[in-house]
Amino acid sequence: MNYEIKTQLSISIKNTPGAIATLTDTLAHHNVSLNALSIAEGTDEGRFRFTACDPVAAKRSLESSGHVVAVDEVLSIRTQDSKGKLAFLTKALSEGGINIDYMYASVDEEGAGSRLILKVSNIHLATRILDEILVAA
Repeated sequence: MNYEIKTQLSISIKNTPGAIATLTDTLAHHNVSLNALSIAEGTDEGRFRFTACDPVAAKRSLESSGHVVAVDEVLSIRTQDSKGKLAFLTKALSEGGINIDYMYASVDEEGAGSRLILKVSNIHLATRILDEILVAA
């Protein structure tokens, strides 16, 4: 298991057909590749959150298209999928007083590699906790 602090960008996006296509086309036009993404739905608008290969270019391209872009630091944790791994990680963070504001993840198949993206209440304390549990593991 390893982790890094990543820049996450997020914008409001209309909940209409073609909105995601337009947004991702803008990013592709500026040669921005997405590493992870989450879209939370709302009645009229959703929240499009993502990490990218070049967050500076991604932010610039979205702002030039009229979007207001929020920037946050998130934890990107790569690990092998196994039963209890998420419980182990979240328990360690909880015991350290870290609140997980939200998370999103992907796993190709059971036992394969996965990437977790976590927005936490204190990213620097969370990294110290992760360093401790990685040494103990």
